[in-house]
Amino acid sequence: MREFVFRISYDYGVNPVMDVFMQYPSAHARTVTCHVSANGVWRIDRIAGPTEALDRIDDVYDSYDGCVECLAADHDHPDWEYELLDADRHTRTVYMYRTTNDCLSVPCLAAEYLADGVLTASERRNDVYEWHLLMRTDEGVSDLYERLETELRDGLELQFEQLGDPAYWVDRTVSVAELPYEQRVAVEAAVANGYYETPRELSLSELAEAIDVPRSTLQYRLQQAESWIVTRFVEDSALGDVALADRRRELTDV
Repeated sequence: MREFVFRISYDYGVNPVMDVFMQYPSAHARTVTCHVSANGVWRIDRIAGPTEALDRIDDVYDSYDGCVECLAADHDHPDWEYELLDADRHTRTVYMYRTTNDCLSVPCLAAEYLADGVLTASERRNDVYEWHLLMRTDEGVSDLYERLETELRDGLELQFEQLGDPAYWVDRTVSVAELPYEQRVAVEAAVANGYYETPRELSLSELAEAIDVPRSTLQYRLQQAESWIVTRFVEDSALGDVALADRRRELTDV
């Protein structure tokens, strides 16, 4: 198996959805699953961010007549379906479907140039739309890349990242099984006893007494585990480096 990774950067005003991500840098979207057939392309995305950003993205999908995924010049694309599977103030899980007729999106072009079995995943943050393609072979990659460069409308820039062994597609989720044993036991006990509920169902001292561990020891183990889990969560995002760079610049400018 091979993995092809590239990024597409957007100027403001070119794409209404990417405009929202640029206006709200903390917003982020990740593809859960994406499939292409001869008739259509459908996907599920998980979008997170400020309520105002999510409301604006909802408005785009509800009212925009063009294709927000095509790389070429904007054109009418009325055969859109956009349905919320789950929503709250800061997250959306959305199902999207469109026909492949005249669609020059990355998934459609990948299906055209790469061998059967290709899988696509993507992330969006700020002005960057990053794509990961998992393929059986390298066949067709050069032709696909040339087509991507050819079709890009003004205001989009293509950046090659890598072509090599799969990395993104290995299970990148944080697993408490990877924690040191004592930290894993502490986290599991904290969750099971409601320590992370809002409001908490018991104090740190009560949790320490319940599992017969000194309070200071339990606090240390939980802090170490929390630091590891949060760091892994951010770093395992394909665009985590973009977010971290943005935060560093914000802190430097203060």
